[in-house]
This record gives sequence, C-alpha cells and structure tokens, in this order.
Amino acid sequence: MHLIIGFISSYLSAVGFAMFFSCPKRSIKLSSLAGAIGFVIYQVVGDLIGDGVFLKALAGAYFTGIMGEVFARKCHMPAILFIVPGIINLVPGKGIYNTLYYFVDGEKSLALINLFDTLAVASAISFGILLASVLSKSLRGFKFRKPSRRYDWRKKK
Repeated sequence: MHLIIGFISSYLSAVGFAMFFSCPKRSIKLSSLAGAIGFVIYQVVGDLIGDGVFLKALAGAYFTGIMGEVFARKCHMPAILFIVPGIINLVPGKGIYNTLYYFVDGEKSLALINLFDTLAVASAISFGILLASVLSKSLRGFKFRKPSRRYDWRKKK
C-alpha cells in the first residue's frame, strides 16, 4: 500500500515542480511518470537493503535518468525537461533541514551524521544521473539494422 501512496504523491509533486519550472505541457506527464517510477524504485530498494541511503538513491536516480533519456528521444525534447522534475522527489530536504537544525542547536555530532547522509544522497543522485546519461550517449550511435535486401546466393530456389 505504501508503494501506491508513494507513487501517487511523487507523481503529483513532480507535476507541481514541472509546472513551477515552466516545462512544456506535453512533457509534464512523462516527467512525472519518470519521477514516480524512480521514487517507487527508491522505496523498493530501500525495503530490500534496509538503512543504506546511497544505493537506494542511486537506483532511483538511475532509473529516473534512464526514463528521462528515453522520453527525451521519444518526444524530441531535451532530457533535462524530464529528469529535473522527476528527480525532485529524491532530494534530501529533511536531511538538509536536520543538519542545519542540529548545527544551530549545538549538537555537532548529530549534525555531522546528518550532513554525511545528506551528502551521500546528493552524490548518489548526481552519480545515477551521470550513469544514465553516459549509457544514453553510448547507445546514441547504435542502430538496429534491417535485414539485407540483397540476393542471397546461398539460398536455393
């Protein structure tokens, strides 16, 4: 049940951010879909591995980036229009808030723990998008070839 609620809420938040960033109307649905599926991947990987923050953020960002690149090719639009609204759901806002709160409150050890977790999530997000972009660039020259129409002299009539 928490996956369905996470999917719906992340889809709606991605729609809001896509509208806030003035994305074209035809990209809003697909970028929100990429963000919602990326967030579900984030939750599923989090359920599988437990408390680790890096791998689940990396997996969510990677799948969001891959879907953003695919949607960009399909719609003939820049990939950034699909990736940025979709990746907003993974940004560690609570971690940033808690880090600042603990620094102001004078609890430096808790602040540093939250800071390192927040930096791990932020670096995982950027690394996941980088991996998706590199994969997309490497597959750009790849084309499926149609079977040759030439006469096959080995084939008997």
